[in-house]
Amino acid sequence: MGILAPQSIDAFVEPSHGDIRRVEVPTPQGMVELTDDPYSDRIRCDHPAMGSSEFLGDALIEAADELGRGRIVAFVDTRMTEDFESAGFDVEAIMPGFYGGEHDCAVVGTSDLTQRMDSADLSAAQLTDQILALKKGTPGLHAVIETELGTVADAPEIAALLDATFDEYPTPSGEAEYVAEQIREGHVFRVYRQADEIVACASAYLVFDARTAELTDCATKPSHQGQGYMRTLLMDLMDDLRNLEYPTAFTLARAAIPGVNVAFQRCGFKLRGRMAQSCRIGRGLEDMNVWSRRL
Repeated sequence: MGILAPQSIDAFVEPSHGDIRRVEVPTPQGMVELTDDPYSDRIRCDHPAMGSSEFLGDALIEAADELGRGRIVAFVDTRMTEDFESAGFDVEAIMPGFYGGEHDCAVVGTSDLTQRMDSADLSAAQLTDQILALKKGTPGLHAVIETELGTVADAPEIAALLDATFDEYPTPSGEAEYVAEQIREGHVFRVYRQADEIVACASAYLVFDARTAELTDCATKPSHQGQGYMRTLLMDLMDDLRNLEYPTAFTLARAAIPGVNVAFQRCGFKLRGRMAQSCRIGRGLEDMNVWSRRL
């Protein structure tokens, strides 16, 4: 397919975020960009142009094989899902109004490793489902606090909080310069301070072309958990997105962790599906629940 040659196998023994790179694959309709992510042993293709899907699924499978990746994930317009299903992909989630509030997005995936499409921890994910059912319709805590927009000067403290919260994370958000660059590029961070110390944070990663945003980087110091801070941070981030005239938001939440899923449910998000063993986060390859809502 003419993709970039994969690195030596030694590079993937202990992959780091530095190994993640952009790769282009040719299709009859033109070049399509994907992310080669050895850190999570996958390739990911986000929002390919309409009309590029006829042979794209096959091209991604070939690219994953050449690069030695065990999983493929793509975020595509639902009008393209038939072509991906014909190539052997499963539809794992559908987010209404994802593209500019008008067109829906499908999360499609496949794996050459059968066990990679199975749940990483089915009992934990089922427990989260049970807790979500019990908590549905209950108000929960909504802390009356003043959150602040994160600045470049806050990047070291935000990164330190994220690094302390997650042993593994799909982006290098535990690095201060990475967080600072995200803020400089226009992505929105919210923080909550006590005694001049950031004790909770969350961010809205803007998908500029689609005019939607991923709410992510949710972290609270253990000594401050259970106070409703995260829900307030998320609500304030949604207000920030409304001010930017973004019609929708989404998140990918760890299926084995009930608290963060409950927080999004109480913020009006709807569970749209689950991505099995999607990425390295927290304690290795984990299942991610897909949530979205209109703003």
